[in-house]
Amino acid sequence: MIGSVARSSRRLLSLTRVAKLAPPVTRVTNVHVLSRTFSSASEDLSEEVTSLPDNRFEGVGQPFDKKIAGILAQPLEDAEVILAKDGTLKVSEEFYKDVLNKAFGVGGWALVPCGEIKDLDLSESGQENKFVTLIREYSLYCHERFVSQAFGETSFYPGKQFYSEATEKIKFSALMRCCKDLGVASELWNKRWSDNWKSKYAVQEWVENTSNGRKNQLWRRRDEDWSWPYKKTTFQKSY
Repeated sequence: MIGSVARSSRRLLSLTRVAKLAPPVTRVTNVHVLSRTFSSASEDLSEEVTSLPDNRFEGVGQPFDKKIAGILAQPLEDAEVILAKDGTLKVSEEFYKDVLNKAFGVGGWALVPCGEIKDLDLSESGQENKFVTLIREYSLYCHERFVSQAFGETSFYPGKQFYSEATEKIKFSALMRCCKDLGVASELWNKRWSDNWKSKYAVQEWVENTSNGRKNQLWRRRDEDWSWPYKKTTFQKSY
């Protein structure tokens, strides 16, 4: 029994020494966690709490060197263009990121959120496919310098989409608009260039959505055919 008490004493002494050597425990407070709770559309967007520093516009208006400028201003190749069915021309998210990585290096640029995601309920009451418009403002920094600021947005259908995918679409929308100020893929914002691209590579036709019977005029590439649920049709005007 005496031996058991001795062993317990030695163990207690050892634990006491370890406790003295361990660093003090610091209690972390005031941790700001972004929530995905939807807010009312009537809220003032200017009341957003932002973690951006007060000097976030430092370095504005100073040109980048010629090498960087040359990469950003490279002409857009026709093969990079993506045609949406409504006739909108765009390029992929990877295209913008590749250009920024080549110009500023991997990690040399960042798209910083300026607040939380806002929910604007723009759908009409009783609408079958009820959706909300999600928006969030971002700032683009390149080589630690402010470049541009823009809102990203997307339509979100609760229960039919993953929220995480919607947030990625918001971010890409903001990135595309910020890159516009750098001249990346600026041809897409030129109506004459867009019309010329469509005349060479696209065609607009009447098609029927076989899942609901609706007919619309949509666009497709000349080297591609319509796929389900669309099929080419003729439009007959009813009187």
